[in-house]
Amino acid sequence: MSAGKYNLTIDQGSDFSLTLNIKEDGVNKNLEGWLARGHLRESMDTAQHWAFDFSGTTFDGNGNLIINLAHDVTANNGNSELGAGSYFYDVEIYKTSTDEVKRIIQGKATVTRQVTR
Repeated sequence: MSAGKYNLTIDQGSDFSLTLNIKEDGVNKNLEGWLARGHLRESMDTAQHWAFDFSGTTFDGNGNLIINLAHDVTANNGNSELGAGSYFYDVEIYKTSTDEVKRIIQGKATVTRQVTR
């Protein structure tokens, strides 16, 4: 399974959520036993990153994965430093019991500037 490519638009200061339906050979992937991780970075080599939250995901046989960023992460409040602009991201699923890692999606993310704050 190779990673899908999808570009995101994230509104600064808003909650962001994206539901993915992961399929393998045309069938919903059973995600039991899998976990997820993913980051946004200004460049692929930058150490600073913003982590996606996967707390809305039930890792079961339905193949759905929910990617979240809370509004306090995306806000331009002087603390998070997630400014308007272009970023890179990817999301992986991993299984610690078998040491498997699969990148499922990747692309560019555009954060649009917030006016009301």
